[in-house]
Amino acid sequence: MRLIFGILVMVLISCGKKEPVQIVGLSENSELTFRTDSLIQESCVGENCAKLRLVWPVAEGDRRSGQINKVVEEQLIFLMQYGEDVSVSLDSMVRDYFTSFQSLKAEFPDSYGGWEIDAEGVVSYQSDNTISIYFTQFNYLGGAHPNSLVTFLNFDSRTGEFLSTDRLILDEVKLVNLAEQKFRAYHEVEEGKSVVDDGRFFLPETGFFLANAMGFRDGKFWIVYVPYEIAPYVMGYTELEFSREELGDVVRW
Repeated sequence: MRLIFGILVMVLISCGKKEPVQIVGLSENSELTFRTDSLIQESCVGENCAKLRLVWPVAEGDRRSGQINKVVEEQLIFLMQYGEDVSVSLDSMVRDYFTSFQSLKAEFPDSYGGWEIDAEGVVSYQSDNTISIYFTQFNYLGGAHPNSLVTFLNFDSRTGEFLSTDRLILDEVKLVNLAEQKFRAYHEVEEGKSVVDDGRFFLPETGFFLANAMGFRDGKFWIVYVPYEIAPYVMGYTELEFSREELGDVVRW
């Protein structure tokens, strides 16, 4: 009887040790979800106002969320148009934005017009391999015309790591060729004439190049050239879309 009782106690202890491991495992594999956060403020001097609207996705669920949210916040700071220093906090950048506007109006009380920054990010694609967050931004801080920008942030779905271009694109040479073909069709470049000789585009001696904004939206892969990136402001955006059938394994779906 003592032998049987001893074996039974060992079995119960063994089962008890496994239970915390199972719970930890479930926590690590919890589902990654997103909610939307926003910051909307306005400050006026007389009839002139500085407006700010930021809308962005916040990842939640497990350890991947911290990496994603850090990159998203850095992007929001960059979109505030105060340079590439992402060492400061978003709250600090917001305070500086309104303080700078107030200082300008105090120094030049007769200056006309307001400021505006409007940026919004959405989760535009999510697969077992890749997550894309698509940002649009509009700003006017004085000058001849407002500026706008689009950006894709791409992440590894399994780890939450930010995907650099060389990890997003699996065959750059082929993608450049396919993009140039679609670019020619988009702008109706004359057959037999190179995009360099066309004369409308800003191209280096090395020739055609891929845009900075590349990622997934609406189930397709997009390459988006913003104004001044490859063509004058008046030509607007050049948005090239590719289906999975067109690209195959050229990019990381």
